[in-house]
This record gives sequence, structure tokens and C-alpha cells, in this order.
Amino acid sequence: MTERKILVIDDEPRMVDSLKTLLTMEGYQVVGENDPIKALQKIDEEDFDLVITDIKMPGHDGIDILTRAHARDPFMGVILITGYASLDSARLAIDKGAFGYLTKPLEMDELKLAVAQSIEKRQIELERLKLLNELKVANETLELKLAQINALSAAGNLLATTLELREALTSILSLAIDVIGAKMGSVMILDPEKQELYIGASCGLEDSVVQSTHMKLGSSISGFVAQTGRALMIEDIEKDPRFARINRQKYESKSLISVPLIYKDQIFGVINLNNKLNGKSFTQDDLSMLVSIGLPAAVAIDRVNIIAEKTRTINELTVLHRLAEKVSMLDDPAKIGQATYEGLKQLFNIEFILWYDYYERGSQLQLEYYFGNLPQTAWPLSVRAIDLAHESVTLGDESNIKVMEETLAENIRGFVGGEKIQIIPISIFLKRALAGVAVLAFPMDFQFDTALRELAVLALSQTAAIYQRQRAVLNAAQLVTMGRLLADIGHDLRKPLTNLKGSIQIYKDKIEGKKAREFFPDAEKEVNRLSELVKEMVEFTNPNKYQTRKVLIVDVLEKSLDLLKSDLKNKKIKLIKEFQQGLPSIMVNEREMYQVFVNIVLNAVDSMETGGTLRLGCARIKNQEGDWLRLQFEDTGCGIPEDNLNRIFDRYFTTKQTGTGLGLAIVERIISVHNGKIDVKSEVDKGTTITIDLNV
Repeated sequence: MTERKILVIDDEPRMVDSLKTLLTMEGYQVVGENDPIKALQKIDEEDFDLVITDIKMPGHDGIDILTRAHARDPFMGVILITGYASLDSARLAIDKGAFGYLTKPLEMDELKLAVAQSIEKRQIELERLKLLNELKVANETLELKLAQINALSAAGNLLATTLELREALTSILSLAIDVIGAKMGSVMILDPEKQELYIGASCGLEDSVVQSTHMKLGSSISGFVAQTGRALMIEDIEKDPRFARINRQKYESKSLISVPLIYKDQIFGVINLNNKLNGKSFTQDDLSMLVSIGLPAAVAIDRVNIIAEKTRTINELTVLHRLAEKVSMLDDPAKIGQATYEGLKQLFNIEFILWYDYYERGSQLQLEYYFGNLPQTAWPLSVRAIDLAHESVTLGDESNIKVMEETLAENIRGFVGGEKIQIIPISIFLKRALAGVAVLAFPMDFQFDTALRELAVLALSQTAAIYQRQRAVLNAAQLVTMGRLLADIGHDLRKPLTNLKGSIQIYKDKIEGKKAREFFPDAEKEVNRLSELVKEMVEFTNPNKYQTRKVLIVDVLEKSLDLLKSDLKNKKIKLIKEFQQGLPSIMVNEREMYQVFVNIVLNAVDSMETGGTLRLGCARIKNQEGDWLRLQFEDTGCGIPEDNLNRIFDRYFTTKQTGTGLGLAIVERIISVHNGKIDVKSEVDKGTTITIDLNV
């Protein structure tokens, strides 16, 4: 045990020395003093467990010593000794708090007991005081924990009752400031698109600071915490080399804590507290508490984001549903375009829209409609998609599609002043085939991200699909009507053609002469051709009646050439055949395929009025889509104008004065039924190439 320290005071030196010697022998550290003034000075400067003092002394008596000792330490023991004992002096000593009152001459045993009891009492009082202080600290800690628990409970209740994000974050921040005891704070929300933080709620910050603060990840204390996902405590920002005075202009912060708002392993932002109210630095307990409070804030942001996303999705689906419903009742492209523009206007901040239909035959994009805030400019009605792609290949190539989109956007940007708006081309595919290209225009500051692009593709694909279905239904209805009409016309034409054919056969044997010999064969040939046309018209009404068998396609082609041998000769057309050896037989309807070849060769012959060359090729090819037999018909005729190239397979379209418009329509129908593909490339005054691919 530490030596207890005793101060002995008496104006008689012999008494001081005697008591000092006796108490030292008992194991105490004893300081003696004869002068009361010096004794008072020692009491003020040193710590003593006990003071033994004479009552009667010159200048200052024992009561003065007692008063000064208790002023210095209320638990310091004081024993008064006197040679002039009286009841009044004893009562006064007790009233002033003296532990003992002994008379001279002193009994040594009595003195030892009084000293031991006084020191023991002091120790008990000090232990009691220590326990009281510890209890006080424990109560304060308990109150803090209860406040923290209540704060977390209140934060949870806020999440259950508050849907407005700013209100929830402000309330949570206020709880954190109250519980931890900070002067100011903020909740900063992470914008994942811009990769920057903005203030979502604050306490103690000026509105101008709140409005203007945008921090890139890693660029500040909050940016550092959001980027690393680690909580940060700074006791004194002026002494931290990483962030010294980085926020001086905004917060005047010295001590601060910053915690990332993390939920489901995702960082939503940061919560910051600045400057303790008590002027001290934040503690690890403060940091732990802010981490706990930060979780409800992260949950609040996540919940609001989810609700906003679901609300946005519902609104988008509602717009898409209404758009589909409206478009399904329209058949006019202009009205469909108007409905599409209005629908997209509800989804995006769109300036205008242009829609280009894609025609595979001729690889052409043709402007179908445009709506919105368009400049009064002359627009190109159609463009060659292949030319835009800078490649003479099909647009099935993804890289060509991208080049085509970029070039189209650049061309349109030149018409409308692209420095003020952003032009976004979007290719729309239906059943893996390019249906068209939508060109959307937005303000320069509009953020057209991947999610919005997908939504635009969905809306435009939906509209294009419905339009194509509507058009297919309309075409089907027209075909049914036309089929019935063709059947009736064919039935009516068969009898006069039969009579005419019979008359020709009768009179050609009875009428002699050179003119007759020239007339009757040609007449009979034309009647036969009319009969075949009537037959095709009737069969056109029922295109599914096909019977196929394996044949050598070159043999069928040769038969069609035999029929047209005289036509080729009369037009002085040179025929070149390039047929690969060992070609396999394929499943086709021989009669229908014969009709295909006759129609194609006849068109080639008609295009070469002054002669030319007809090159026929047949070879086996393989590509990603399978194994094919490719036939090519290449003539050096007049060619097909670009504006007509995408219409040559349309039924009833013809540029011939005597044409029916059925020839190439029949060709396409037959090739389609055989699951084949047909492609036409042509250039005016240079010729036309027709390519047919049939499955092996």
C-alpha cells in the first residue's frame, strides 16, 4: 500500500518532533511544521491524507487549518489537539468537520487509533466517490446506448412510414446529429450515371452550398469514402495530410466522420458529420453509431430507387400498351407515324422522328414519314442503304449496319443543324431481318442511355410489327379478292381462247401462202402463251398446291431456254452458260420452276431490244445459312431505275404497256414457297442480275 502522508502542525517544536517520530515508526510519511502560515501554504500545494494540528497557535488557529484543509480536499482527515480543552471548542471542532479532538498530554494509543481510523475513513470516502463516478459514467453510457437504440428504432419507423426520400434522409440525419452530438451534417447520394455525389439532405449547410455541390468519385473526402466503400474518421483535418483543409470553404470542419451508405453490396452515397458540439474529436463509438444509422439511409435510397424504377416501368408499359392499342386500329402510315411520335414523346424528350422503310430488293431506305419540330428543309425521300454502308454486301452484316446508321445520321445532321441537337439512328429488326431505320432527335443535354435505347427499340419494334401485320392482313384480303376475280376472269377466258386456238389449227392447214405460214405459227404461239397466262392466273389463287420431286435444275433451265430459243435469236442475244459440273438434284415443283425461268429470261430478252448478252450460271455454294444451289441470270439490257427496283416483285406493278405485272410476282411467290431466296441488282443502261438460291 502507498505510504499515507500526514501533516503535523504545532507551535511547539518538541511536540512536532515527538509526533513525527512516533508516526514515522508506524509507517506513515510525516511532514512537520511549526509555523501555521507555512502550514497553510503546504496544504494548498501538497496532497495529505491527514492533518494533525494544535488548536491554539499564534496567527492562525486549528479551526483555520481545518477550514483550509477541507476547502482543498473535503475528504482530508483533520485531528485537533489542545492543552486547553473545553466543551465549546470541542463542539466547534465537530461542527467544522474534525475527525478527532484530543487533549494534551496525548495518549499514544489513542492517537494511533484516531490516525488509523481517520485514514481508513478517507479511503472509504474516496472509494465511494470513485464508485459514484463510475456509476455516473455507466449511466451516461447507458443513456447514450438507449438514445442510439431509440435513434435506430426511429430510423426504422421512418422507413416504414415515409416514401419521400428527402424527408426520410433529413430525419435520419437529424437523429444522427442529435445522438452523436455534431454541429452539422449531410447525406450525399451517388448518381451512378454521372459517377458523382450530390447533397440529398443536410443540416447546418447553406442552400447555395447544397444546390451547387457536386463531387466526382475520389475528388473529396466524401468522394474518397464513396469510391473505397470504407468509413473514415478524421480527428483534425488540418493535421491529416490526405485532406488538409480540403473542405474549408464549405464546412469549416476540423473533426469529421464520413460513412458509406451500403446496402446489398451496393454503395448509394455517403453520410457525413462535422465538428462535435463539445469541441472534442469524434470517437470510434461515434463512427460505429453512424455506420448503424447509415444503413437505414441506404435502405431508404434503395427503396425509393426501386419504387421509382417500378413506377417508371409501369408508366413505360402503359405508354407502350396504349401505343400498340392505337396503332393496331390504324392502317395509314402517316397516322401510325403520328401515333408513334406522340407515344415516344411521352417516354422521352424527343424533338422529331423520321422512319425509313427498308426494301431488301435494291437495298434501299425510303423515308415513310417524319413528325416533330423539323426545320423547313428539303428532305431526301430515299437513300441507298448499300451506298451508305460503302460496301456492296447485304445489310445482314452488323458492321455495315453501324456504318449505315452513322452515315445516315451524318447526312441528316447536315440538313437540320446537328450542332444543336443529337441525332440517334436505330435499326429495327423483325424476325432477324431489317425492317427499317428510325432516326430520333433529342436536345444536346438529353442523356439517351442504354436503357432508354432499349425502350425506344421496344416501342419502335412493336409499332413496326403491328404495322407489318396490319399490312399483311390487308394484302391477304386484297389477294383473296383478287384471287376470286382472277378465277372468274380465267374461267371466262378459257372458252374464247379454246375456240381461237381451234380456229387457228383448222385454217392454218387450209390457207396457203407465205404470209399464212408466217402468221399462223406466231398466232398459235401467242394463243398458247395466253392460255398459260390464264392457267397461271387461276393457279395464282391457290398457291399452296405444289407437288415436288428431285430434279436436276439445269435440265429445267434448258427446257425453258428451248422454248425461248427463237426469241433469243430474233433479238440477236448471245447466250453464255456457266454450269458447274456434278450439281445435285433438288426437290422442286418442276412445272413451277420452269415458269420461273421462262419469266426471268423473257424479261431479260425484253430489256435487250437491240441485242446483248445473257449469261446464265448455276453453282453450289455454302454459307452460314446452309447448303444452296445458286442460279444467276445476268443481262446487258436497259436496267431498272432505282425508284422501281424495290417494287418489281409487287403484284400488278409493270412498266410495260402490255404487261400484266404478274410475271415477277409469280417468280417471287414460287421461290418463296420453295423456301428459296431471290435478289435483284440493276443499273440503268448497264443491265440486271437476278440471283436465286434454292436449298440443296
